[in-house]
Amino acid sequence: DRSTISGNSANVGGGLRTLGDVEVLNSTISGNSAYGWHGGALFHTNGAVDILNSTIANNRGPDWAPSALFIGSFDAAIPSLKLSNTIISGNQWYACDHWTGSVIVISGGHNLVQDDTCNPDYATDLILGNAGLGPLADNGGPTWTHALLPGSPALDAADDLVCPATDQRGVARPQGPQCDIGAFELIP
Repeated sequence: DRSTISGNSANVGGGLRTLGDVEVLNSTISGNSAYGWHGGALFHTNGAVDILNSTIANNRGPDWAPSALFIGSFDAAIPSLKLSNTIISGNQWYACDHWTGSVIVISGGHNLVQDDTCNPDYATDLILGNAGLGPLADNGGPTWTHALLPGSPALDAADDLVCPATDQRGVARPQGPQCDIGAFELIP
């Protein structure tokens, strides 16, 4: 909750490797890399991962498995990933990698994703190559974030029904007519 995970490198899951139930809320996962296997930002194999109003940007995997998020199972468990009001942008090649068919990937809606690999809800999700993010920087608050630039398609595009009361920095949501997608709420 309200965390930044950045600049890490690991064999798998450069930013996070999860083996159970995890909730990522109002957080930024940026600039991480997996050098041996999948998941530059996240490698998940058991339980449920729920990502809400977070920003996952500029993560890398090895050239043969270059995804930001990896979800898969190596036993009878069927892992799941749910994305809501989340930005996945600027990552190497593609956003999600699903291990065979034994996974559940759910869009909770109102995501801005660089491609259609995360099982999008085409009615509410935006599939765009450019999210209009500034660099990872001190934008106020206790942790670094990617600011939304003016004109970003993430502005006023989140689902207010599930939007947290504040952003990663502690800024009240919404600041405009609707919450912003991702971990950062732009103050007009």
